[in-house]
Amino acid sequence: MIATWQMSHLLERLKMKNSKHALVALLAAVSAVTVSAQSMANQGYYGEVGYLALNLKNENNGFDATPKLARFTFGKEIDKNLSVEGSYAFTVSKDSSVVGGTNYTAKATAFGVSLKPKIEIAKDVEAFARIGATHSKYEDEASSVSKTKVSYGIGMQAQFTKDVYGQVDYMNYYKQDGLSAKGFTVSVGTRF
Repeated sequence: MIATWQMSHLLERLKMKNSKHALVALLAAVSAVTVSAQSMANQGYYGEVGYLALNLKNENNGFDATPKLARFTFGKEIDKNLSVEGSYAFTVSKDSSVVGGTNYTAKATAFGVSLKPKIEIAKDVEAFARIGATHSKYEDEASSVSKTKVSYGIGMQAQFTKDVYGQVDYMNYYKQDGLSAKGFTVSVGTRF
């Protein structure tokens, strides 16, 4: 009887209603991974969880919305100045924009691969760039755009402990025919 109550209670708690709870859950997951990763030797791999404010803009009709996305990144350091990584992002909080008197709600998903050249600019602080290819899908009530484009950006990363770091970056994910998708991401990551 207790196990049934615990399961239903767990399922109820998993039904998160807003992005703040989703972000807290994501950070808790990274913390759990960090604890387990600290017992392993660093093999040059890393994982990140980030919160992305993605600005979607259509210069043709005035659409301008900023949905919030969770971004997961997995990477491998090739050497101290270059990494290769894959990312996946999905909407955790939609945003809307009024165009011609009609309210449109935007959401997005994306996945891609990137090269990440980096350089240490101070002890435990790195500046980096990213360039790669990202397949993105942007949706609202009236349309859907799904394309693979070159993505690029810059960022800074600071080491908090031997295995845990924080990061902020600005990325351009999409730009074509008056449509653009770009934004800042704040992330926490761990090496393993």
